[in-house]
Amino acid sequence: MTRKEKSSAIWFNKDPILHSAWLYYQEGLNQTDIAEVLGVSRASVVKYLQQARELGYVQITLDQDRYTQATISSKLKTKFGLDNVLVAPAGDGQTHVRIRLARAGAMYLSHVTKDNDTIGIAWGRTIHELSQAMPRKPLKNVSVLQMIGSMYAQYSFAADEGSSLIANRFEGTGMNLNVPAIVSSARLATELQAEPIVRSHFAVLERCSRAVFVVGHCSPNNSAVRAGIISEQDMETYKQLGATAVICGRFLDAQGQPVITELDQRILGINLAQLRQIPSRIMIGGGPKNHQAVLAGLRGGYVTDLITDHETADFLLENG
Repeated sequence: MTRKEKSSAIWFNKDPILHSAWLYYQEGLNQTDIAEVLGVSRASVVKYLQQARELGYVQITLDQDRYTQATISSKLKTKFGLDNVLVAPAGDGQTHVRIRLARAGAMYLSHVTKDNDTIGIAWGRTIHELSQAMPRKPLKNVSVLQMIGSMYAQYSFAADEGSSLIANRFEGTGMNLNVPAIVSSARLATELQAEPIVRSHFAVLERCSRAVFVVGHCSPNNSAVRAGIISEQDMETYKQLGATAVICGRFLDAQGQPVITELDQRILGINLAQLRQIPSRIMIGGGPKNHQAVLAGLRGGYVTDLITDHETADFLLENG
């Protein structure tokens, strides 16, 4: 009897997801061999293996301490006074740096989150990909809050999906901020914030133990523009005022100081002063277009824990 036949003969569980995961991770068969054993296509095997990870049947972990204690991470921690730095490989043309940073962020957030944590989550493509990469880690009394209101956008996900999925991974409670990210007037924003359900949400935000957010560059294809939070003309106005970076819909100059216009009073979401009060602030940022933005976030003191890539890390060490 061949190795494949033995594997198939001893296996009594007919669930193809479990079967595929066992053959791949325990017996070392490749995807083509597994497809032959199960009598399915290779594409089906790829899907089964992905589902095995998403459902928590398989948990793949890296020794995170090795990454946070690497020489380049230690240098960044010392230079910028950070608690932790995780440096992922830069993009290689096949895997976009955003995806790598999202996966690194998922690994890091899962590692550091403890019972009774209250976590504020921004939203966007990177956060959405991070939430999908999160492993299951059942904890007690974890709450996950949306830090910025919602906005219609041409995305394949909703603004509240990231926080909801992360809460699910921890078997915690998800709290969505059910208001627009921006409204038509400062008066309306004030009135909405006075609503009891919205006011209570912001009260919980002020008690967050952790925050997870992305820093972005100031260009017309920034996610804030794509999401409709601001217009290209608004972005140009911010840039003329010296804006270099965007965090949670708020703008910073190159030194990390807030750049404020009347638009800020119309945004329904955490502001920079509130963000700085959260004890653990995990910022994700990298890629060539975001070098200056990451540096601005660090200079402004909005970061305690940084997730970035090697190329950005080199830039920060040379220019910080």
